[in-house]
Amino acid sequence: MGKLGRAMASEFFKMRRTWILWIHLVMPVTGITIFLLYYHYTGWNDWGKISGYMEVLAVACPTLMGIICALAADQEKEAGHLQNLFGVAKSRCFIMAEKLAVLLICNLAALFLATAGFGIGFGGGESNLKLPANFYLIMAMLLWLPQFFAYCFHLYLGLRFSKGITIGAGIVGSLLAALFLTGMGDEIWIFFPCAWAGRFTMYYISYIRGNINISFLTDQAKVGIILVGLLTLAGGVLFFVWVHVYEGSRIED
Repeated sequence: MGKLGRAMASEFFKMRRTWILWIHLVMPVTGITIFLLYYHYTGWNDWGKISGYMEVLAVACPTLMGIICALAADQEKEAGHLQNLFGVAKSRCFIMAEKLAVLLICNLAALFLATAGFGIGFGGGESNLKLPANFYLIMAMLLWLPQFFAYCFHLYLGLRFSKGITIGAGIVGSLLAALFLTGMGDEIWIFFPCAWAGRFTMYYISYIRGNINISFLTDQAKVGIILVGLLTLAGGVLFFVWVHVYEGSRIED
């Protein structure tokens, strides 16, 4: 634990001079401020406001992830063409695991800030809803758990290709995430990682509201959890196998 803790602290230290940490702080605060101000002057019902905010979070995640992973990959490319990442005695997989862990921790903190901060502001001045005490914590976790696969995928793109491709893939992911929140995604959303967070949060909100068929929800949850778990495991294994054999060749911007 001590070795891993020191490695992660070192990774945080490397990131502190980049935009990566700032994005995880500035974007949630900006989003909370914009939505609370907007909702103050709109006539949406309370559930519509919560659903709309959470959907925007889910849709924004792929684009922001593409930007963050592009920056993280560029940080390594600029430090001796990935030599700091792969040209050391430590295991490549361990080095990448510590980078991935730091990014996931930052992502969790940002999502918790985005959901809990909104909940405090919305519940304190805009809403009379009686929500479960852990509602926003569960929302943050439902948004975060599907991100492991996505981070592996975007880090692969960032290290193997250019930052333009990585960010572009994130934008496409956001567009698909928005599309699959509609009826078009009812049967196929489980096969698209960019849609997982939006669907899980949408189903949870519908469950709390009591306006979803429990049998349908149970079926979706079973299939979704099993397939998401399998695809996440497969994606992680493939990513670390690739890291183990990668020699640092890349396409320039």
